[in-house]
Amino acid sequence: MAGALLILASLLATASGASLRRKQHLEANMGMWRPCGKEGDAIAEEGQVRFGVGLTWVESNVPRGASCAISTFGEDPSPGIQKMCECAGEQSASLMEQHLVKDDMGLTWRKCASEGEDCGCDSGTIRFGNTARWVVTEKGAAQGSHLSCATESFSGNDPALGQKKECWCQVLDAGAPPPANPSVAIVLLSRRAPDLKTWLQYHLDYMDVKHVFMDVEDSPHFDEAWQSLSKADQDRVTVWKAPPRMRPQDDYTTLQGRQTAAMTRAKTACKQMGIDWLLHIDDDELLYAPLHRPIGEILASVPQGFGQAYVPNVEAIYGSSDVKSCFTETSKVNMNRYTFVSYANGKAAVRVADDQAIPAGPHQWRTPEGLEVSGVHLDAETFGSPLWLVHFESCPFARWEDKFWELGNTSPEKVNGIPFKFYKSSIKRMQYCRSRSEAGESFLEKDGEECSQAALKDLWSHWKTAENPAIRQQDLMPITIPWDKIKAGK
Repeated sequence: MAGALLILASLLATASGASLRRKQHLEANMGMWRPCGKEGDAIAEEGQVRFGVGLTWVESNVPRGASCAISTFGEDPSPGIQKMCECAGEQSASLMEQHLVKDDMGLTWRKCASEGEDCGCDSGTIRFGNTARWVVTEKGAAQGSHLSCATESFSGNDPALGQKKECWCQVLDAGAPPPANPSVAIVLLSRRAPDLKTWLQYHLDYMDVKHVFMDVEDSPHFDEAWQSLSKADQDRVTVWKAPPRMRPQDDYTTLQGRQTAAMTRAKTACKQMGIDWLLHIDDDELLYAPLHRPIGEILASVPQGFGQAYVPNVEAIYGSSDVKSCFTETSKVNMNRYTFVSYANGKAAVRVADDQAIPAGPHQWRTPEGLEVSGVHLDAETFGSPLWLVHFESCPFARWEDKFWELGNTSPEKVNGIPFKFYKSSIKRMQYCRSRSEAGESFLEKDGEECSQAALKDLWSHWKTAENPAIRQQDLMPITIPWDKIKAGK
């Protein structure tokens, strides 16, 4: 008994008062903690959290969405062992139960109606849906009035098909200062962009991106698109033109190297220009804010000390293979990442002032030693992510056809290593058709001709439209973008 007491006294004496420290916890205190994430997960709560396993932990006060990872807590309490996160104390009576929520984006919401009831909302900004799936009125659109909490009040858009929904009204604080809006830049590698003017107008004029860095490759129509932009937009874009080149063999795997080089170059330029945040996306992706907020306002809520913010991606679903203007003709996205035809791990915006952050491919930033830069996952917010990356992959059909015809030169070994079935299927079909074309064959529009336009469109539609058997109607989510106003420069 005396020996046990000596051990207990020794454990208590070694605990320091620092917020990030290794601690030995007594079994009697275990009831103060409850599991809230596995290593690598986003922590769904804010407050005191510990990271470790068994009796060895480190603690910190973290925001909702922080990674359950070494980068968040500053040290590894149990090297080489799988760890977890536990949150402190019993969950208190939630503000949600009081029908009032202050989310981590600095906004306050009041539940005003269940589906089918009337919602009275002084601010006029109302969200309709549940959990992480919402559509929202235009800011102030229903100010001071009552609105039926139903799809009909939101242009027929149902954000959660078959599920019970509710309405929440944004509560305005008349004495609050205007929201912060730090500067944000985008960097991209662009090659034969199908609708560059619309892409730039959207991000510069609507999402309030301060600057765009473009590394342009093999784009014969780029100058035409560039001249169609306003002088004000041109002044906010830096263009780096690569020398003409053919798409190299195995370009699928060499592309990331060129993207990483562009990200590094842009981060250096951002620091010289005083830009706060940088994000890499592609010319077939749009940053989408369901609340129609500028991107800077959203990233302003990321707590200091966190060097990157993970933005989840979703995939656009097209009406048919006849779609021409992919951005403006698309109104629904697939939210089920398990049925995406391409990547599903999102992309990360980096805080430019973080000198240790270097690109680790196009999706995230790491330290020079290869460690993860501490980050926040935006999809762990109270109402789901306030910012999405909508991927308009392989659209329109002509772009898919051109892209994968060229990627037909990918070696069989590299094709087998591609993780996406859609890419594999597309490359293999094009390799087959290329070999027949080079042999002098022509492809007639008839049943069973795999290389005819009709057959290629069927293949494309099988993956990229609602014809995809893996996509369920309940996985689809409406997106609302005021394209008429954007095109008119409003």
